[in-house]
Amino acid sequence: MSKLLLLINTVKYLKWEQIFFRLVRKFFKPKVTDVFNGLFLKRSVGWVHFTLYEEKINKHLKACLLNHSKQLDFPTDWNNEDMSKLWVYNLHYFEDLLSYNADEKSDIHLQLLKNWIDQNQIGYGNGWEPYPLSLRIVNILKAWIGGLEISDKVFESLHSQASYLFNDTEKYLLGNHYFVNLKALLFAGVIFKNLQWVNSAENGLIREIPEQILQDGANFELSPMYHSLILLDMLDMYNLSKAYPGTISSKLISLLKDYIPKMLLFMEAMSHPDGGVSFFNDSSGGIAPTKTKIENYAKKLGFSIYPLNHSELRIIDNANSGYICATVAGNKLIFDASPIGPDYIPGHAHADTLSFELSIATQRVFVNSGTSEYGLNQKRLAQRKTASHNTVEVNGKDSSQVWSSFRVANRARILSRLTEVKRDHSILLESSHNGYKSLFGGCIHTRRLNFSKDSLVITDLLQGKFKHAKSRFYFHPDLTVNLENNLLKVEGPKFILHSDLTGKAASLVNSSWYPEFGLELSNKALEVKFNDNQIEILFAWVKR
Repeated sequence: MSKLLLLINTVKYLKWEQIFFRLVRKFFKPKVTDVFNGLFLKRSVGWVHFTLYEEKINKHLKACLLNHSKQLDFPTDWNNEDMSKLWVYNLHYFEDLLSYNADEKSDIHLQLLKNWIDQNQIGYGNGWEPYPLSLRIVNILKAWIGGLEISDKVFESLHSQASYLFNDTEKYLLGNHYFVNLKALLFAGVIFKNLQWVNSAENGLIREIPEQILQDGANFELSPMYHSLILLDMLDMYNLSKAYPGTISSKLISLLKDYIPKMLLFMEAMSHPDGGVSFFNDSSGGIAPTKTKIENYAKKLGFSIYPLNHSELRIIDNANSGYICATVAGNKLIFDASPIGPDYIPGHAHADTLSFELSIATQRVFVNSGTSEYGLNQKRLAQRKTASHNTVEVNGKDSSQVWSSFRVANRARILSRLTEVKRDHSILLESSHNGYKSLFGGCIHTRRLNFSKDSLVITDLLQGKFKHAKSRFYFHPDLTVNLENNLLKVEGPKFILHSDLTGKAASLVNSSWYPEFGLELSNKALEVKFNDNQIEILFAWVKR
């Protein structure tokens, strides 16, 4: 019965079209319905070719994907069940065509393309699933426009792949997957002069861009990593519009020009002073190109970059997404006062409501635990749970009911938000959520953060009944962390942090941080149990 309720509380949020197209997909298999006539647009001299990735496959056909290296063995590896699904997906993306040394490996890339065409029968295997299909189409076309000489056989295969994708877009899923489907159809439609694909892509994108990109610039799935990926998609489509004038509608171009600057500002706000991504919801380093690369690409396309001055006393309240960023004296705090994401597609959500991350100067101090895999296993579930984030867990439960790999049932709702710059040049951030409240009781969690140039005071209040509760604080693995006689000492290269935990039920435990897929680093976590309904902790530091 509990499993049935879990399912009901998950499915009830879906859009009707998601349910409809799931049923359609069960009874109708997609196929290639367009005939390749050998016509396509010539390579454009107006295309801004920009290398985005580190090397993924070397000259000896050794692949390093998701921090896992393997000597490639074809055709087995195209659908190798011994590897993770995501690793195999990445092999099908062909991102190495856009790596920094791609020009040195054109012969290898052409052989890989030939192997893929010969060894992946239309409609069968991982490579024909809509997401890898979409990324591969775009990556090959971008490499070609950038100078890679591909054969008529590859063009014919690309045409077939686009035709198949046109009949298999992920309307049953929506979100970022559907977005990249539309982007791929736009690229293929422009290059192959297929107006049906172009019109379908434009109609979808004109609807999806205002839906998926909020007015504060955030991608609506509220993952900093996916935000960077969607921003890159937007830049690519704008690049395409400039390279092939007159092939894309002015309405779509106007949307691209309007939203890209907002997205650049949001990426800046949600990044740490070290330039890296923050770890809220499904977010990880090494998947999207780095912030610096994305910004340099944007500048090449004519967009302006506005770096955030972390020395300023400033609050950036991203009211649409809910994330609040604050800077004081070179330090940065990012606070998750957000919903978990769009109700109908919360697959990349974590139960991390009211969590936060902190950098002192360029050193990360408090970090959420991150994401290292997408498989259906206990590690994936543990990384999504409240206990893996810098927030409060009540009665051993999650603030939002995450389950399976990409499912959420009951969800925490934000009840209130407050930001204030105080007269003493400190910053107050406050928010409440109802994730632990139910018809049968429970409590409301309110968190107050007082942030100054040399301290952070965290006050957690639980209003209502609960049996037990615990607040957790995860430290970056580069820090030396000790707890003796209830005195916490944290040392980094640029600061020393102290906290007097006398009278509190505090303990230091071994933990793990997952900054990239396939990467696990040992770190420490501070756990503080609630003795009553409120805990206040002062973290104070001195910079070296």
